[in-house]
Amino acid sequence: MSGRDDMHVPLWEIARAFLTIGTIGFGGGMAIIALIQDYCVVRRRWLELDEFSHGIAFGQILGPFAVNASIFVGYRLRGLKGAVVAAISFLIPSVTLVMILSELYIRFHHVPSLKAALNGIGPVVVALILAAAYQMGRSRIRSLEPVLLMIAAIGLMVFLKLQIIAILLIAAAYGFAKIKFGKAGNSDENT
Repeated sequence: MSGRDDMHVPLWEIARAFLTIGTIGFGGGMAIIALIQDYCVVRRRWLELDEFSHGIAFGQILGPFAVNASIFVGYRLRGLKGAVVAAISFLIPSVTLVMILSELYIRFHHVPSLKAALNGIGPVVVALILAAAYQMGRSRIRSLEPVLLMIAAIGLMVFLKLQIIAILLIAAAYGFAKIKFGKAGNSDENT
């Protein structure tokens, strides 16, 4: 738990935050995660970066992890009610927009300017994902070990085509082994 256990964030404020993120966010998973991190960790200081990072890791296990991240933040702030409010507020804009855009696409998918606009969004999404990864990784990389773990994870995904859940399980096993064999660093000194 963070030092914010005594913080009482009103449900309306959680709703407003996730309605805004759901409205302005586009580009999928990591692009949305960058917005959630900026608003909930950096601006509002509702969670610490480490706690948020753990929530992101949990959220990748099942389903759409941007939705899971909003549920995690809402739950952390206000329990089950906060989780429900965050999830619904986050989803309302995108569900509404997808329904509208689907109808428009069905009617106008043959228009060349629409095709060009859709092609232009791709590079922006990649930039948002890279910016989020840099921002989250910048404070966590304090030695060579995280860099090697990142390279190994990328290698497992790209070359061996392992699913994210398998990579997360391998990382968890590595962490448990590290603790079991006494190479956990500062955590052993604090006990």
